[in-house]
Amino acid sequence: MNEKLEHDPDFTEEERAEFERLEKEHPYKEIEEEIIRVPVQQKAAADTKHDLLYLLIFIIVMAVFLVIIFITQI
Repeated sequence: MNEKLEHDPDFTEEERAEFERLEKEHPYKEIEEEIIRVPVQQKAAADTKHDLLYLLIFIIVMAVFLVIIFITQI
């Protein structure tokens, strides 16, 4: 990271000098990523007692739509 960067026109010469001084005093260091382990929680099973009912309603509705489509095609 010793490459020379273009000066940002939004900063004055004093601000740029202060930034460079602080950068020399406290150089940037990458730290290793910390891995935080989270205990696995037992989740209750999703409520599935009405799944078959929803499936049957869906099939019936789709059958009605198909019948309507076939009737209108005649």
